[in-house]
Amino acid sequence: MRHSALLLAVLAAASPAVHAACTAQSTEDRPHVVELYTAEGCSSCPPAERWLSTLRDSSNYIGLEFHVDYWDDLGWHDPYGDARYSARQRAFAKRATKNNVYTPQIAVDGRVWKDWPKAPPPEVADVHAPTLNLEVSRGDSIQVKVGGDGAAPAAGSYRMFVALSENGLTSQVKAGENRGKKLDHDHVVRDFAGPLEWPKSEAVLKVPAGLDPAKSSVVAFVEDTRSGDIVQAVRLPLAQCSL
Repeated sequence: MRHSALLLAVLAAASPAVHAACTAQSTEDRPHVVELYTAEGCSSCPPAERWLSTLRDSSNYIGLEFHVDYWDDLGWHDPYGDARYSARQRAFAKRATKNNVYTPQIAVDGRVWKDWPKAPPPEVADVHAPTLNLEVSRGDSIQVKVGGDGAAPAAGSYRMFVALSENGLTSQVKAGENRGKKLDHDHVVRDFAGPLEWPKSEAVLKVPAGLDPAKSSVVAFVEDTRSGDIVQAVRLPLAQCSL
């Protein structure tokens, strides 16, 4: 018995680590996705970012702070900027604002919030929200499985996206319009994947150096391919997902 127990222990130690998956499912009262296109080199952006931070504990809204990279040529390299986020903003602007791209620019469920924050937010699409399931496995990278229910429209009607977001980030800006300022960020998109095919897809999100899982989440959302409206979303805090 002792030899058997010892052998089992050795085999277990030699086996590759298996990371447990954790899951989340959308609710009947779906949250609304608020996208902010911003940059650390933009002097008018910090007030918008502070406002987005007020949504941290909201169950009705999911914030996503996309840092664009086209401000980088004006004196300050945004550490969170990414060309993919600039491309997403351009695609959004082509559909919603006649190619009018600016920062800060805010969208709610894929619709532009004009004259923010004085004007009321846009009306969101009044459509049946499909069920959205999210499964996450943590390791050196984050493995994501995302999918919807069979009662929803056929493949091609929807597309899915997944984002890794992080709260509680801080930068000390040394150049550009915000030179000398300390900027605090929440909901910062650290990695992004999509479009993914409906109704089921898989993706891998890279884990950036220094990411704090206790302050991070994986967000999945569904877009209507025709209108660009976001019709469902779900957020899963990484703190709920053990290694």
